Amino acid sequence: MATAELRDLSVHIDTGRWSETVLDAVDLVVPEGKVTALLGESGCGKSMAAAALTGNLPDVARVSGQVRIDGVAVDGPREWRALRGRTVGLVPQEGVTAFDPSETVGARLRALERRYGRWSIDRACGAARYPAELFDLYPKEHSGGQIQRAALAAALLPAPAVLIADEAAASLDADTAYAVWTTLYEYARGGAAVLLITHDVPMLTATRVADHLVIMRGGTVVDAGAITGLAARPDPYVRGFFHPNG
Repeated sequence: MATAELRDLSVHIDTGRWSETVLDAVDLVVPEGKVTALLGESGCGKSMAAAALTGNLPDVARVSGQVRIDGVAVDGPREWRALRGRTVGLVPQEGVTAFDPSETVGARLRALERRYGRWSIDRACGAARYPAELFDLYPKEHSGGQIQRAALAAALLPAPAVLIADEAAASLDADTAYAVWTTLYEYARGGAAVLLITHDVPMLTATRVADHLVIMRGGTVVDAGAITGLAARPDPYVRGFFHPNG
């Protein structure tokens, strides 16, 4: 398995119409065998950190620092093409973006099974709680929760060493979300490095699936540690995630 890291990573986006530093000297370690949870207000850079770890930064991004997978610096599209899928997997924030709109979800899952042959469809869909009776539907014919579970199944099929789940349970009811988070916990315990990006701190606190929490604000990491320690911090921004009413 592998550890994923951002080392002093800064990302500046300049589209010609607007310009902003979206990540500023970010250090983040996602160790193998553990679940790391990434928290922060909307727009703070969490999804951009996921994009950096999966080699999906925008073409207009100017980058300094390093992305390292299993201790090796990764830079360039050729290296990322070799890592995506089998080594680094992503459950995107919008599950529908994991699929080609012109083919059924089942067709995509079968193609991944043939290509990688690591997990079976039955195993991946069972772990993701994605029902086989939906295989013949196109992505747009799924509900938000259904397509999010399909995206998790797709990410699990190659059995990647690093799995990044960006709000993987955001569209799910509480029972299904708990089951999905348990799946991510068990997957990490099998040796994978799992990064869980979430706004659902109550579920995170209730399930205790995360071994380590990292909190971002304004494109940078402001604190990190275990839930119990972070909840007791004097910083109102950090405390606010665990005590929203003060």
